[in-house]
Amino acid sequence: MQKVKVQKLSEEAFAPFGKVLTTENRPYGGTEGVYKWYEMQAQIDNAETVSVNLLTAVKRDLICSLFEAHQKTEEVILPLTGDLIVAGIPAGEPLEDRLQAFLVPVGMGISWKPGAWHYAPYPVEKDATCAIIFRHGTGADDAVFSELKEIMLEL
Repeated sequence: MQKVKVQKLSEEAFAPFGKVLTTENRPYGGTEGVYKWYEMQAQIDNAETVSVNLLTAVKRDLICSLFEAHQKTEEVILPLTGDLIVAGIPAGEPLEDRLQAFLVPVGMGISWKPGAWHYAPYPVEKDATCAIIFRHGTGADDAVFSELKEIMLEL
């Protein structure tokens, strides 16, 4: 079985898949001493209605084979109750040798580009809830699936 090492999330490494959402080294506004406002960290284009959803990722083996892609929307994932591992393949043909995996800690997030192949995240320690934000109706009209041979992710 092919193995893929989970890597630390960085803007450079994640760029083929989308954007990293973080406050680190980002400009901000707001009221000094009250709050810092990090505007437009991600955007959902072509959405009449944006859907904010909650997903609880169930603790399971770090083996992936099923992937999905959306052509009409970005998909934002924000860990809320625990660190997550995400596995993805850049847009294009979903080939196993293009797969990469990233650790997304609480306090950061990601935005998958349209066309990037991904699936439900993996919690690191125990079941963990995250916010999933995308164009409303994406699951019904903009989800294409591909099943590949099993790939094991390694921490």
